[in-house]
Amino acid sequence: MNDTLRGAIIGFGNVGEHGHLPAWLAQDAMRVVAVGEPDGERRARARELLPEAEIFADPEEMLREVRLDFVDIATPPSLHAPWITAAAEAGLHIVCEKPLAVSAEQYRQAREAVARAGVTLFTVHNWKYSEPFRRVRALLDDGAIGSLREIRFETTRDGCARSAGSDWRTTNALAGGGILVDHGWHAFYLMLALANERPLTIRAELARRRYLAADVEDSAHCTIEFPSLVGQLDLTWAGKERRTRWRLEGHEGSIEVDDDRLSIERHGQAEAFTCAQSLSAGSHHPEWFAAVIEAFYREIVDPTVRGENLAEAGQCVQLLSLAYASHAAQAQLQSLSETA
Repeated sequence: MNDTLRGAIIGFGNVGEHGHLPAWLAQDAMRVVAVGEPDGERRARARELLPEAEIFADPEEMLREVRLDFVDIATPPSLHAPWITAAAEAGLHIVCEKPLAVSAEQYRQAREAVARAGVTLFTVHNWKYSEPFRRVRALLDDGAIGSLREIRFETTRDGCARSAGSDWRTTNALAGGGILVDHGWHAFYLMLALANERPLTIRAELARRRYLAADVEDSAHCTIEFPSLVGQLDLTWAGKERRTRWRLEGHEGSIEVDDDRLSIERHGQAEAFTCAQSLSAGSHHPEWFAAVIEAFYREIVDPTVRGENLAEAGQCVQLLSLAYASHAAQAQLQSLSETA
């Protein structure tokens, strides 16, 4: 495939502008030629940044009127599934912000829509392309700390990320949940990638500690059991700092990541170094999205490699849904099915 692929962004909020657009503008194989955004101020901003693109208030009209090869869905989560279906029915490849879906039924509908159309559906699992994650993955692959026995993630934020326009992240009808949908989804796919095993059970306890009037949680603790290890997640928007920490315990040592600092202890010796990228530096990470584009493009041009990302998103949907079910049942253990 030698021709430049023509694409459109659906939803031009902060993530679309600051996280996605810089990466689209920096490469040649795929080009954004249109934007669909209902909000007038956001459309005006899109015109400033993309003067040659066609800008639409109605994304459905855009899908009808513009010749496209793909769409980038960057709307609030509750709108992901409907736009995935619409784009698939138009025969377009789709890259979609996380979470891909907020329920098993939405995921099933999206998966069936792209299967019927024979197009790619790729979720933005951008943290997998960060330098800290890649370094940790390489250390594990080299057997640096032996086989894993525990993974612990801590995400602390002084409030949720700001949105362009309304604060949709604290509104269940738009967000589909609180911090578990937002940061929890990242933690789920990262833990799946590090554990390299299918999860068996999840137990969750959720709370509102800062956004007391919201109808979503701002704090969460989850325990995920795998065949040979345990994962622990502690997430909060009610902190006094912005910090991300990972700790991996192996049978022969441990690895810790504290934003941009990575340390490893093994065989009675310790070493540490600083990464060029920090896990808590901003909310948009356009440098990570560039790698998402590359992986998305590979699935478009080579259908034989499609499916791994979509299957990973399916496991994330299960974990998300069962975490909420666990909390509703007073932190009762929930078992995952073998298929998404």
